[in-house]
This record gives sequence, structure tokens and C-alpha cells, in this order.
Amino acid sequence: MSCKKHNHSCKHHRQEQAVIVDFVRTPFTRAASPGPDARYVTLVNQAVSLVGKLVAGKTFDETERISNLVATEMKVDRNDVFISMVSGKPYTAPGSKSPGKLAHVDPLDLVVPLVNRLLDKNHVNLHDIESVVLGVVHQEGEQGLNMARMAVLHGESMLPLSVQGDSVDKFCASSMRTIDIAAGDIVRGNAKLILAGGVQSMSRIRMGGNDNLLNPKVANSNARNFMNMGLTAENLAKDYAISRGEQEAFALESHNRAAKAQSQGMLDGEIVSIEGVSSDDCVRADVSLAGMAKLRPNFLSAHMGGTVTPATSSPLTDGASMVLLASESYARENNLPVLARIVASSGSGCAPEIMGIGPVEAMKKALSRANLQMSDIDAIELNEAFAAQSLAVIEECRRQGMVIDPAKLNIDGGAIAMGHPLGASGARLVGHVSRVLQRTGGRYGLATMCIGGGQGMAMIVENPDFSPKP
Repeated sequence: MSCKKHNHSCKHHRQEQAVIVDFVRTPFTRAASPGPDARYVTLVNQAVSLVGKLVAGKTFDETERISNLVATEMKVDRNDVFISMVSGKPYTAPGSKSPGKLAHVDPLDLVVPLVNRLLDKNHVNLHDIESVVLGVVHQEGEQGLNMARMAVLHGESMLPLSVQGDSVDKFCASSMRTIDIAAGDIVRGNAKLILAGGVQSMSRIRMGGNDNLLNPKVANSNARNFMNMGLTAENLAKDYAISRGEQEAFALESHNRAAKAQSQGMLDGEIVSIEGVSSDDCVRADVSLAGMAKLRPNFLSAHMGGTVTPATSSPLTDGASMVLLASESYARENNLPVLARIVASSGSGCAPEIMGIGPVEAMKKALSRANLQMSDIDAIELNEAFAAQSLAVIEECRRQGMVIDPAKLNIDGGAIAMGHPLGASGARLVGHVSRVLQRTGGRYGLATMCIGGGQGMAMIVENPDFSPKP
């Protein structure tokens, strides 16, 4: 900011900047689905049978509308009914390929060790911390009661009672939004230090929540407002002519990069061990295209054109992530390390049925606010909700002149390999891209993700230690 009186940059008039001091996360581990009871399974299959009799000869949209009406009447999840209907597979209680290594851990007990690690490692004055801002999707059960404040009241927490707690639900971008909120408070001078992050126990609280009563005026205004996320990926695969083979090649690369990062210890510095678990357990070094080809489409049957399979979808996982933010002046005065500066952020909205394309507009707005081009970005973390969704974003960016260099994208793998614990993913993306910049010497990093319900979000960070190469 220019000082008119002195005609140069003046510390009294310079706007404060928010910086990331440090970032940590838990391992992301495969969720153990709690599964519905036998009576619920029976009700869903009865609904599927009824819908099948009503939709003979109907269009896809009419089938979806009728399916929703029947599901509402029988008090079962409309996604369970519709997916079983279009996939041609009877509904069964979902199972897990592993017992869920962190399924028994209360989500708050994933958060507090991260808080304590950041505070212990960076030796900050605890009474300078203004608040904890925590992203949590589906705030009910063990994830309810304002978890951010519960992280202060927890018996093992190092935080003093003076610290506020704010819980945020912006679906997949919840913890990216918490960083955005924290940065805004710091820039306005309302805080010196803030902890921001997110958590999700998908073992404890099922996808969509355990009691997802959607307002009828939302549900009935457009049957696709909250359609199953896998079907939104199928829509993008169709709209952008993305083949199953292309999706599987993308998923293979995600696993290969994540496995390499694990083997080389690239992720060790950001992971805090929880009850002896110290690595992401969905990453597979042995994954192959031949193995992927054997899987059936998960959301839309093959004879209806389905191409999205479990292998090309991000696995349901449990995990938490957390960053410590400070004002740049506070960090300097207290000799705190600076991992990255927050440069710009943006959100966007799009049609819910193609929610996965949301990052495109969000990135465009963030780049404009930062006065940057995509070619200026040195590292990109794009949340891989689905391979089809990620490929659609890459293609749409190309069409709009924002070409993404594959060598800069998710260089340590992405959510298809690591998993996507909804409330925790955004902070992982921002924190990890900051670490990548430190490692590679790049200047600008971009983290972005799609959001259920038809949104996108993006954030740009800068490496404070960047030095141009001679």
C-alpha cells in the first residue's frame, strides 16, 4: 500500500499480511462404514423394486424424480435408492476393505494432537491465540457441539480457555474456508495467531450425514440439487468425453506419485502419528490398469454408459489437518518460521449436477485477484474427488486459456490415492502445496477443490523464501 504523505511504502500504512507458520495432519486412513441395519436395507430394496415398476420407459430425469419421491415417502436415503436403481445392483450394507485403523478414534481426538503439536513445536505464547476455526462436514453426533470450542475444553488440549472456537461447514472446502476466515481476521487486525483446519470421521458419520432432512423446496426445485456425487462425475465424463481408460490412467498416476512420495519420506514431516498409525493407508504401490479394468462402474451401470469405478473415486477416509496462522509482523517479531504467505482466495458457484467443475471459475477469480497467470503458478494441488472430475477441470482450464502443466499438478499424488476426509482435505491441500514450494524452490502455489452442491474454492500462497534462479 502506498503512503501519500511519504510517497513510498510506509509501515504505518502497509496492510498486514496473513502467513502460515506451520502445517500438520493425521494419516488419512480408510473409513470403516458403520453400515445400515437390516431393516433399512430391506426398505431400500423395496423402494427400488417399486421405482422399477413405475419408471418403465421413462427418461433418466423422470427416473430420478420418481426415485426421490418414493425414497421420501418410505423415509430412506434417495441416493441409496437411485444409485441401486441405475446401477442395476441390489442395495447392500456397505462394507470396508479394512477395519478402519482410526475408526475407533473420536474425531476430537484426531484434532487435539495436531493442535498440541503445532503449539509445542513453535513455542508460541498461548494467550496470543485468538481462536480455533475448524471445518467439520455434517455437524452431528461426535462431530457436533461446536467441535472447535470442544478442542479448547478437551482435557488434553494445551489451549487456554480464552481461545474462541468456530466450526464451519462448507462441505469439501470446509477447512480451506477456515484458513480463509482466519487470514481475513488477521488482515483486519482482529487476531495475531489463529489455528485453522478441519476433521472428518467418515467411519462415525456417514456420507451425507446420519439425519439429512433436505428442505422440500430445495429437493423439489431441482432433483439434481444434491444428487449423488458419483453421478456428477458421470455427468462430467459424458460432457467432456472422458473415457474410462483416461480416468484409470489418471488414478494410476495418483497412486504412483503418492507411493513414491511415501517411500521417499516426502509426507513424513506433515503427519502426526495417531495411536501408532503414521501413514496414509489407501495409497497402493501395486495398483495396475489391469486390476482397475476388472471393477464394475459404481454409480451408473455399464449398459447405461457408466465409467466411474471405485478405483477412479477418492476413498472414504478418516483424518484431520491443521495450520497455524499469524500476522507477518507477529511472526517476524517472535522469530516464528513462515511456511507461506496467503496471497488470494476465491469461491464460486456452478450447477450442482456438475459440481466437480467448480474449481475452474474459483481459480480464474483467485488468479485475477492475485494479478497472476496460470503460467506463474509453480505447484498446484487439485483435490481429486474423482478422476473424471479432475480431468474435466484440466480440460476446461485448457479451453479457457489456463493450461495446467501436469508436472506441477499433485506432484505427490492426490485424493484418489490418499483419500478425502471431507472436512480435513482443504487444509491438507493448502498446507501441502506450501511444503512443496519450500521443497522445490517455487514461488506461487495454488490449492483448489470442488464442493458438493455446486461450488468451487481456490487459494494462492507464496513461498517467502523464493529466490529467482540466476
